[in-house]
Amino acid sequence: MISGVDGRTAIVGGSSSGLGYAVAELLARSGARVMVVSRSEERVAKAVDGIRVSGGAAVEGCVADFTDAGAPAAVVTATCDAFGQPEIVVTNGGGPPGMPAVEATAEDLSAACELLLLPVQRFAELTLPAMRSSGWGRFVAITSIAVREPVPGLVLSNALRAAVTGYLKSISDEVAADGVTVNSVCPGFTATDRLGVLAKNVAEREGVTVDEVFAGWAEMAPVHRLLRPEEVAAAVGFLCSEAASAITGVALPVDGGLGRSLI
Repeated sequence: MISGVDGRTAIVGGSSSGLGYAVAELLARSGARVMVVSRSEERVAKAVDGIRVSGGAAVEGCVADFTDAGAPAAVVTATCDAFGQPEIVVTNGGGPPGMPAVEATAEDLSAACELLLLPVQRFAELTLPAMRSSGWGRFVAITSIAVREPVPGLVLSNALRAAVTGYLKSISDEVAADGVTVNSVCPGFTATDRLGVLAKNVAEREGVTVDEVFAGWAEMAPVHRLLRPEEVAAAVGFLCSEAASAITGVALPVDGGLGRSLI
């Protein structure tokens, strides 16, 4: 359970499965009023039902595709109508396709910007003013270990998730005095559907099996296993809590020790 989120209103992006679902479920079980967001109406409905069964009483769903410039505003409006002004925003979504850096075109980078960076900016623009006025807010982006150490073959994620980190660090400096924290969480290799897609792509490119790709990723970290979504969610939940009120502007790795830097 998370301290200080009971009765707070939260938006969680990409929350019909994987990391987003784990975060939405944890916040809801801790008493937050949660708006589940995904591109599929069927998946949203299934996620809402699942979170209610697990103990989250105040949960609703909204269908949105964040590559649509108007989607964040629609989500915020739906959240305000259902629960009131968002006080917690967790941005999260699928990543761009993998490719070598020498093959990435300007169009590829532009599309990745629409997918990864601009939705974060739009949600910040829409929600941070009210958080600042109220004197309390939590804004957390789920990014990737790629912001610390670029991952081979994932140039679009490497470039744009790093841009998200720089943007949020800049924002955090400007809103901290108003009681609003802005952070990101950088997951390592986590057992989600998205990782399965990446593993399949790597397997085809390198002529190995998907199981061999998973095994190789698992052995890269000192824990020698893939992470579980709920382990990443726990870190996000902590950053949303009252206990984390003095933590802002950080990019927190949750990677099983994969990163080798000292700080």
